[in-house]
Order: sequence, then C-alpha cells, then structure tokens
Amino acid sequence: MLARRVLCFWLSVIFQSWLVVEMAKSGSCPSEKDRADDLVAAARLLMRNDRNDEARACLELAVAKAPNYVPGLVELGTLASKQQDYSAAVTHLAQGARLEVTPQALNNLAIAYQELGEHVSAVSVYRRALKLDEDDPAAHYNLGTALERAGEYRAAVKAYREAIELEPEEAKYYNNMGGSLAAYNKTETAERSYKWAIKLKPKFVDAYYNLGNLLLATGNVEGAIERLEQALRIDPSH
Repeated sequence: MLARRVLCFWLSVIFQSWLVVEMAKSGSCPSEKDRADDLVAAARLLMRNDRNDEARACLELAVAKAPNYVPGLVELGTLASKQQDYSAAVTHLAQGARLEVTPQALNNLAIAYQELGEHVSAVSVYRRALKLDEDDPAAHYNLGTALERAGEYRAAVKAYREAIELEPEEAKYYNNMGGSLAAYNKTETAERSYKWAIKLKPKFVDAYYNLGNLLLATGNVEGAIERLEQALRIDPSH
C-alpha cells in the first residue's frame, strides 16, 4: 500500500511538471488553481524564450495567489526591473526582502532604487547586502556607486578602497574611485587612480577619457590631448 502511494505521488509530480512545461511552451500559464511554485516555474520557462509579457502575467498570478511567496516576489520584481518598471520592481523586491533577506533580492532592489534616482535608499539596501557578505568586492563597489550618485564622495572612496583591497586587479574600481576623488578636488590622487586603472586594463577607454578630462580641468592641456587621443584610437566612436 505504501509503495503504491509513493508511486502515485511521483506520478503526480511528473505529470504536474510536464503540464507546466507544455503550458509555458504554448504561451499560457497553468490554471490559477495551481500552486504558486508551478506558476513561477512556468514563468521561468517563458523568460528563457524571451516571452517576458507572458512570464510577467504568470508571476503576477503567482503573487496574487501567494502574496508571501518569496521566489515569486523576487522573480516578478527582477522582471519588472528588466522591463524598466522600476516602481513595481521596488514594491515586489522590497516585500521579498522583508520576508527573506537574500543577496539577489537586495542587489536587485538597490538597482531599482538607483534607476528611480533614490540613491539614499540604494545606499541603505547595499549596506544591508554587505552585512550578508563583507568579503564580496562587488558589494563594496556597488555601495560606492550608490554613494557617488548620492554625492557622498568621501564615503564612496572608502567603499571603492575596500573593494580594491579584496580584488586589487579590478580596473573599474580604480576608475570609479578616481571620479569620486576628483569630485572633492583630490586631483593628484584621482590622477594616480585613473593611471592604475589603465595599467591594469590598457584598453580601458573610460579611464583614458576620464583622465584626459581631469588633466584638462587642471590645465595640463598637452597631457589631456594625449590621453583623449589614446581613447579615440581605442574606440573612435567614444
């Protein structure tokens, strides 16, 4: 009897999975009577085929059915952000983060805040993400970008330095730090930072361009022309 029940259970699971796949292929969601995780599974299949509108309908149905189902909230918020519906993204990702703190939800929530121009909120969320993993250089870098956009340049430099300590060979950290340093008139240190970025990544067009503009602003016209010409040789369309 037990073996029969187990067999029936697995047959039901297999059939449900097949049904989800077939419905996703046809461009429809499972019935609203189905479970939220089935709806999310169908949405993921649709997204893999770039059918994002149908996927969003599935996810909205999943969230309506189970408002506290974190995977549904995170997937819906992430897709809304991809579709540049940042207000909806914030709503769903914030709800997901309140229920279960995950790096993915926090990172995507902070990005949505930044796109809305709410940089202070983005800073707060990135700081929450750092508490989950203080040894993640990308998390420090993301915090730095949010602080820079919020006009907190000294704090941004600190965040970039922490990213550099963890991953010293990443050129973009030095490039961004140069911008924050220049923003509060640490021009010599900014120049060194841009040069480090170029040393690490010799074809880093943005670093040449930023260094050229910095040199121009400080009156070094000859040096500025040299760096800007280098940028144009690497990427004439820049």
